[in-house]
Amino acid sequence: MINEYEVYQLMKLRQEEVEKKAAIVWKMEKLQKESFLQKIISRFKTRRNTTIVKNNCECVCC
Repeated sequence: MINEYEVYQLMKLRQEEVEKKAAIVWKMEKLQKESFLQKIISRFKTRRNTTIVKNNCECVCC
């Protein structure tokens, strides 16, 4: 039979496992958000450079 101390230890172990999994999920979500923001920023930078080139270009193609 399991006494109260063992039940407490099992609950504590389970809580630690849940916290570890939550930390991993949080890191993954944070990385996904960072990569999403980096994509947006890189697209904005590229678009801005392209716009500047088009505005300064005096060729027929533009």
